Amino acid sequence: MELGDEATVAIIGGGPAGAFFAMRLLARARELKREVRTVVFERRRPAAPRASPQPPECWLGCNYCAGGISPRLNDVLKALDLRLPEEVIQSRIESITIQGFWKNIELEVPENREMLSVYRGARPDKRFFGLRNFDSFLLDEAVRAGADLICGEVVDVRRQENGKPLIRYRVQGAEAGLEADLAVFAAGVNEGIGLGGGQGRIIQCLRRLLPDFRPPRVRRSLIFELQARPKVPPGLVGAIHFVEYGSKTLPLEMCSLVPKRGFITVVLVGASVDAAVTRGQNQEIMRRFLELPHIRKLISPSVQFCPVCVCRPNMVVGSARNPYGDRIAAIGDLVTTRLYKDGILSACHTAQALAETILTRGIDAASLRDAYEPTLRQFRIDNRFASLVFLVHRAFFSSSVLSRVLYQAVITERKSTPSGRRHLENLLWRIASGDDQYRDIFFAMAHPATVWSVLTGGALITLRNYLTELWFGLTWQGFGRFTTGVAVERLQAKRQQFSRLMADASVADPGTLEFERMYTVKIAAPREKILEQLGFFGEADRRYLRPRWLKVQRVAGQPNTPGCVIRYEVVWPRCSFSLILEQLAGGHLAVYRVRDGFARGGVLVFEIEKLGDGACALSIYVAFNFKRGACWLTRPLWWLFRRLFPAYVHDVLWNHSLCQIKDIVEAENQRVESLLAHDPDHSEFYI
Repeated sequence: MELGDEATVAIIGGGPAGAFFAMRLLARARELKREVRTVVFERRRPAAPRASPQPPECWLGCNYCAGGISPRLNDVLKALDLRLPEEVIQSRIESITIQGFWKNIELEVPENREMLSVYRGARPDKRFFGLRNFDSFLLDEAVRAGADLICGEVVDVRRQENGKPLIRYRVQGAEAGLEADLAVFAAGVNEGIGLGGGQGRIIQCLRRLLPDFRPPRVRRSLIFELQARPKVPPGLVGAIHFVEYGSKTLPLEMCSLVPKRGFITVVLVGASVDAAVTRGQNQEIMRRFLELPHIRKLISPSVQFCPVCVCRPNMVVGSARNPYGDRIAAIGDLVTTRLYKDGILSACHTAQALAETILTRGIDAASLRDAYEPTLRQFRIDNRFASLVFLVHRAFFSSSVLSRVLYQAVITERKSTPSGRRHLENLLWRIASGDDQYRDIFFAMAHPATVWSVLTGGALITLRNYLTELWFGLTWQGFGRFTTGVAVERLQAKRQQFSRLMADASVADPGTLEFERMYTVKIAAPREKILEQLGFFGEADRRYLRPRWLKVQRVAGQPNTPGCVIRYEVVWPRCSFSLILEQLAGGHLAVYRVRDGFARGGVLVFEIEKLGDGACALSIYVAFNFKRGACWLTRPLWWLFRRLFPAYVHDVLWNHSLCQIKDIVEAENQRVESLLAHDPDHSEFYI
């Protein structure tokens, strides 16, 4: 049963699935020199005059989505020559942070990849450019490609005696009908708030037309908006956060915080969301989520909850059965999607597969089974691997011990392996961003190199560091771990940068280095706040770098002033030494020189680099050469000391201290922002 020339294809639903299908169908038909009339029905969108180069935009309500544009979807948009207008783009994502039991693993978006956040509807209604959104942009492109748009609600679809579907629809209260050669259902599984996955008028029509059709399994999610006043906190700007746990009393499996312009979109999935039924229960989940300690660390008290936009949409977690028949087919969420990731891209793939099928094979059930079903089968197979991937993923991030092992393995790999060969970092990026097939991700998980990295760079080093923390009396209560180790490919560039900065500050470089360490942590606070905290370095009332067996105190000069002397006293006197602050340049560079002890002539450099929008990177650079013995009797002892020197202790102490500094500075900055938010008339006092 072929799709004849000048045939009419009706698309029920003008979301991404329907828009992608219309564009692909019309483009492919032109390539085949065939005429196809394509009619899109969308109840949330007014008709766009074909003669207008810029059709009016409007989208009623919301499409119940976090609004993440993945790297692979960006690739598809570029291949289709679709460029999102700047007013549609809410945020350009620069990094992804995965958090499990206070362990934070930050993954930068690769240079050749691009991630964005958008809104897919007109909600929340307080935002700027409320009418400009991703779905209306795609539908406009479908109209420009030649699709007809009917702003009406489909009320029924029935098969006529000739086998063709008749679409009954309502426009401004008046009903009309359209006979089509093919009806494509692209209305999704969220026809109405509160409806189950198998309910809704459109799904019931599809079931009546296809008695063997079974809709995909769905799971409820909870999506709400946080309005950021006066702005989105610096720690969330350009960064998506995936929080992989809630608490014992609030079981959550997946939580995502997606930055937008003036808002943060929060998506919750988990047992507590599954069990919630009433509006009050949902409000209680939101309240308890925002009160979780690790969430309060992310979201400033100045961020206010916006109750206008809260929904409980269905999330597809399975695949439909028999979603096609003679002259009838479904695409998008009505059929399947990638598990927990990239529903828009899945809609595009199913739409393109169906468009190719009906133009080159036919519109009968057998043709669809032969040419369209293989695409759906690939989704089902890939989602089986996805279940295994997320099972392992949750096992690690829901365990305090395993999450620390993985956290340490990532740090170890990052400091020792070039980016192109870092299995763990690449694996976590692919899971978090959806930038690969789940089958390939699963086999990468089972790769011997991955397992070896977790065992040697993770488990063994974690045990060693844990024992070191016990020895020095270090605890992590109340603040999170962050990956402070500098990647190996950046080490050379940062080394050269520090050399130039020290030269500009008239400080001699140690030259050839026998010991060198570098650490960096991102802090969501202005440079002045960080410098102020560095002024406590060596003070008795400091709240960081207070290990047992090590005494660090200022013995001369004033804090953050050249001439300030910090004395390190260790149990073994031979390991004690003094630092003198030789230069404080521009409020962003503090250079300490080791003036005595085994590391004489070495440097300890603090650099505060502005990252923009209220965030900075605090870097620590340590470099020295071991002091040689004075005669042939003592030289072998110093050679032995250099070989046995426990360099990893330095890593443990400064990783702990940097994370403490980050927590202290950000907490103080949040406190000030909260005071300003509640008392803006006295802002000059707080500043």
